[in-house]
Amino acid sequence: MTGNALAPSSVIVERDLSIEMRDGIVLAADLYRPQGDGPHPTLLYRVRGSRSAAFISGLLMLNPLEAVRRGYAVLIQEVRGRAGSQARWHPFVHEREDGEDTLSWTLAQEWCDGRLGTYGTAYSAQTALALAALGRDELRAVAVLGTGADYHNGWVYTNGAFELGWNVYWAYMTLGESIERLDVDEQRKAELRGRYEQAMIEEPAVAARLPISDHPLLVECGELQYQEWLEHPDYDDYWRRIDVLADAHRIAAPMLSIVGWHDNFLKSHMDLYRAISERGPEPGRSHHRLVIGPWEHANYVSPFSTSRTGAVELGPRAACGVSRSGPMLLDWFDRWLTGLDAGPAGGVRYWQLGENEWKESAAWPPPSHERALYLHSSGGAATREGDGLLLDEPPVGALPPDSYVYDPLDPVPTLGGKTLMPTIMGAGIEDQSEIQLRKDVLCYRSPVLTEPLAIAGPLRLRLWACSSAPDTDFTAKLCDVAPGGFAANLAEGIVRARYRDSARARSAPLQPGEPTMFEIDLWDLAHTFLPGHRLLLEISSSNFPRFDRNMNTGHEPGADGAADARKAAQLVLHDQRHPSVLRLPELPGPAG
Repeated sequence: MTGNALAPSSVIVERDLSIEMRDGIVLAADLYRPQGDGPHPTLLYRVRGSRSAAFISGLLMLNPLEAVRRGYAVLIQEVRGRAGSQARWHPFVHEREDGEDTLSWTLAQEWCDGRLGTYGTAYSAQTALALAALGRDELRAVAVLGTGADYHNGWVYTNGAFELGWNVYWAYMTLGESIERLDVDEQRKAELRGRYEQAMIEEPAVAARLPISDHPLLVECGELQYQEWLEHPDYDDYWRRIDVLADAHRIAAPMLSIVGWHDNFLKSHMDLYRAISERGPEPGRSHHRLVIGPWEHANYVSPFSTSRTGAVELGPRAACGVSRSGPMLLDWFDRWLTGLDAGPAGGVRYWQLGENEWKESAAWPPPSHERALYLHSSGGAATREGDGLLLDEPPVGALPPDSYVYDPLDPVPTLGGKTLMPTIMGAGIEDQSEIQLRKDVLCYRSPVLTEPLAIAGPLRLRLWACSSAPDTDFTAKLCDVAPGGFAANLAEGIVRARYRDSARARSAPLQPGEPTMFEIDLWDLAHTFLPGHRLLLEISSSNFPRFDRNMNTGHEPGADGAADARKAAQLVLHDQRHPSVLRLPELPGPAG
């Protein structure tokens, strides 16, 4: 049974509620509730944008009017420093305390029956996770889409590399409202507004600035988050106080987690799923529902096709958006807040790329065995026209290494992938074949497949390499090359040498020419390589502007300008003593 047989026909909307926080700051909210006597199970939705905007309130995940039809009250609140709420915007910092104060206030209202759920996407999902990390018993269910959990390694940085395109896009996107809240005269606001508008128009060039700390408009407008992030490249107390992943042992509320294979927050969702599965309390540990579609982040709100990712249209069964997420969320809350047997209570639903089919599994990853593909060449793997191979057999003897020169002033360009920087470039699946003609891109390809190869789970590359620089980056990208030559990007990863042993603690500088082992996380993937296709693994040292360019100096992020850039001579080893290997989770059965 789903839904509520006694669904109300009318909705009461109470505007401009004022909710006072423990420090006296007042946050603004709207309430949607059924007409007539309560109390009602209640959903909290704490948002960065305007609570009254149709895009925010009804398009992102859940239409509150549909929730009211199911018998819920829905409180939509603007977070501190945004829209109608008081104080200064400081992302992440106040969400746990403000969330808890809002939760306590809600429980005291006569229209709330004490059964609470929370939901959100992107930043509003972060506020929902912050609530869940409190471990409050009154919070009975959570639903999140496309968000972070460890904001150090999964939002701002990835394995030590600064998520440049996303961070620039985010900082400038939130700047418009910050300008309007400044205590300056209208002439000054108009001047700042004009510079802001020009920066948004020119954002590809803004993202390409060196040093990457060169953003005076952000500083002048008091938008200090970007600079703070550059000042804290290491995991320290700044990050720990907002780290939901570290508090997974407190998340007892059953969670519905929705993300896409090409979403820049995929890693965060998978990390959180694993953390709750390993150390979360019940009932959350056993009742974590994970849904992974073929999407990139902006798919969820595309006005044209929510089933197109980059250059590939996948059709109606792959569609996302509120028409898909809304019923999932309401069924989830019905199960955990009202006791109705509505929808699955856990498990994983995922889109198998290549086959383009939805699959179900009791847990993630589904059962698999490791398939090891070793890098081979005769020293000529540069470009897709070289002699690089991916083979099942490990190397024998002293095979010559492959070499290339990484120049930070001529980086390998980002093309699609797991990005969110829509004013800079798009995300998702794009043809990588032109990039694979660059001399600083090593390419290792498998033989043409004669039968399907299905994988599902985490992908890891163990890479043996040398560099002439004290610090540098190594990148990896896995592609599916179709018979016609279209090279579809599927998975990608990066490691900054100074964080090669841990994303949270620095390693010693590289010694020039010394063979060093790097583990590159290519995140998770479910894909079937079809007969007639090849696997192709790219190795290089940049993916720009998704990530900042490592200037090969070993200096702190944001310190180096163009004049500081140094070229690095890179060697990739794949001999018997240094076997570089891609490890894939191969599924059993006819396609595995």
